[in-house]
Amino acid sequence: MLGHGALLSLVPAIKTRKWIRQSGLLFALIPSLFAQSSPCDLNGDGVVNVADVQIAVNEVLGLSACTMNLDGTGACDVADVQRVITAALGGACVVTPPTTSTTITLPIEVMGSNGVTAPVSFSIPAASAPLLSGAQTLSLQIHGLKYQTQASLRVNSSAWIPINSSTVTLQGLGGAYGGIGGGFHTLSMTLSLPAGTVGAGNNTVTFMFNGTDGVTSGFRVLALNVVGSDGSSLLPSSTFVWDDPDNWQPPSTLSSDIAAGETLYTTAALTVPTSSGGTAAIRAHCSDCHTQDGRDLKYFNYSNNSIQIRSKFHGLTAQQGNQIASYIRSLNVPNPGRPWNPPYQPGAGLDAQPVANWAAGAGLAAVLDSDAAMQPFLMPGGSTAGWAASQYLNTRQVPLAMQLPDWNSWLPAVHPMDAFGSSFTSSGMYNDYLKLRSELQPNNSAAYNSALSDFGQWFVDTDTDFLGSLENNADWDANNLRTTVYSAALWRLVKFFELNQEFGLEAMPQVPFGSKANVRGWFGNAPFNTSPNMLHIPAGTGLGNGSAVVKSYLSLIWYQLQAVLNDGQGKEVGSSPIDFPYVFGFVQDLSQKSNNSPEAMVVFMWYVKSLQEETLTGVGPQQGSFGWQPMYTIPSFLVYGNMQPLWPAGSSATEAAFLQGYLAAWFTQVASYTPQQYYAGGWANASDNPATLNVETTFGGALWYMLPRLRYYGVNAALTQQVGNWAATVWPHGNWALNNSATCNAGAGQCTSD
Repeated sequence: MLGHGALLSLVPAIKTRKWIRQSGLLFALIPSLFAQSSPCDLNGDGVVNVADVQIAVNEVLGLSACTMNLDGTGACDVADVQRVITAALGGACVVTPPTTSTTITLPIEVMGSNGVTAPVSFSIPAASAPLLSGAQTLSLQIHGLKYQTQASLRVNSSAWIPINSSTVTLQGLGGAYGGIGGGFHTLSMTLSLPAGTVGAGNNTVTFMFNGTDGVTSGFRVLALNVVGSDGSSLLPSSTFVWDDPDNWQPPSTLSSDIAAGETLYTTAALTVPTSSGGTAAIRAHCSDCHTQDGRDLKYFNYSNNSIQIRSKFHGLTAQQGNQIASYIRSLNVPNPGRPWNPPYQPGAGLDAQPVANWAAGAGLAAVLDSDAAMQPFLMPGGSTAGWAASQYLNTRQVPLAMQLPDWNSWLPAVHPMDAFGSSFTSSGMYNDYLKLRSELQPNNSAAYNSALSDFGQWFVDTDTDFLGSLENNADWDANNLRTTVYSAALWRLVKFFELNQEFGLEAMPQVPFGSKANVRGWFGNAPFNTSPNMLHIPAGTGLGNGSAVVKSYLSLIWYQLQAVLNDGQGKEVGSSPIDFPYVFGFVQDLSQKSNNSPEAMVVFMWYVKSLQEETLTGVGPQQGSFGWQPMYTIPSFLVYGNMQPLWPAGSSATEAAFLQGYLAAWFTQVASYTPQQYYAGGWANASDNPATLNVETTFGGALWYMLPRLRYYGVNAALTQQVGNWAATVWPHGNWALNNSATCNAGAGQCTSD
């Protein structure tokens, strides 16, 4: 048996990793020495002995979750092990309280192996003690909370509290759109604590990543505070500072490590966790799911820690993860983004920034608290002049009450080569992408122009051939099909981002769109076709938390991104790049599935865009579906009974103003074409009686239906009669006098002209 002196002589050697790995057998020889209850009793058996020392060693090696924090550093290190050894030899278990910093650095990354923890400490002034009486509340903002069992926390010495739907109250619209695992990937919430959990003086909140779902490596805490009994935040804003990526340094500046990191990023063999607890090899490399050169990780400022953690998640070592992080830090690319700020999130003034900043978006701060908050941006100063068909509503700069998908939500959960094997690698979807990479040149408009036809072929080979062959599957629950099909569409979107960023295409919209191009934009409709609705994927496991509201949110939000990246730019033809009626329907569908959340401003934004994009092409209705389509722009949908829940309570005056403004803008344009143009395009027939036509599928039927209902909802009768008088020149067999005098009953369900 080793004596005290022999054991203590080994303490300096514990500072080497090699010694720790070789010491397991030696520690097994140390007997139980002293029975005591102390923080050094890591297994809670009432005794500090060799078992506790072995646990401490394992935690330092990363073989088990870090739970001890004896030296106050918040990490498991050699000093902690030394203190456990001392206690096992009969000495005191010395505990240094966590240093109370005047600041908390955000974000708090809670990432790593199952059970990893991240403590943060703060001090509540004694003067605030009266505000801590009774039940207590923490406020939190968390990025990347995807499933109910993912996260937990404890406050001081409290029990661990799970962070899930039963313990937190979600703030804002995150709960309406699916909650945890729903449409919002950053959630604000409050969590109730028992009385006395937080006290005046020093406190520590420890966050834990409970375990992976096979895809996730952790989460980020973006904000926390203690809420006083009067509703105030007890930690002043000066408590928090944001980690500045411009101050980050690579783990290694050695050229050999950077080169090794680049090689690992593009060629390293990777694994993924399996449900049985083991790992499985995958074919994809880092560069296959991310951008080819890794610029997305630099652009959105993924930390060295997160890159290392993710590398270990995929079977690499910590050293290899650090080499990859060193390579990413060395890239000479802009880095204005953050992982939690959704790419291209619209916001006021975004066009004034360099195009290189566009993908970073306007940030979470630009996400509005309610749909109604969009009104001043759609109707500045109460004016609807910007709705005219000849004007341009800039969807890049109109803030939304919705979060666009964050960058993690762009990345495929399963690479198509792992899901579909050679059927993918031999497909046009894959090989067209490789061809485009070989043709494009950075910031070269001529090369971009020459590649446009190959972009078109890529769209066809992806949407019609590859994805089209998967969309009508009878069993979406088999073989993880929702995830693999959706991931294939996401892969194409990531690679489209890669091409736009690497070759400077966003700054050259005049190449595909000509003189009517906006100041920036994408070509094609890849975001629109990423929508689960376009992929024919039903709600269920593999789409967020599987709920119906998440399916609706994901379907609409990719449509919204399409409007930001390419709203038509004067080249809109038929349903490309946007099928506007699809969008109108999904705004209503999302409202219905989110317990009638108001969405009126969003739907009006889309109607104005439809009117302006249909007009911008310069082609009249005589060209049928290839010209100005009245059924894409007609406001009849806005007065359907099921549209009324989209308006918040008490908004009848606002609804009337919006309907009036849009009808005026629409009528100015619709009346600029002749009856003969509508006849030539198949939109009208002079012999038809509009009172007998289908109200959903025909121009005349929809017009007949909507006019009395517009009056019912507050539109000026003089305007509706003006529209009716014009309609009489197109459908002379209609009794427009009857329609102009018709009235409707409650809810406009039935009108005297019906």
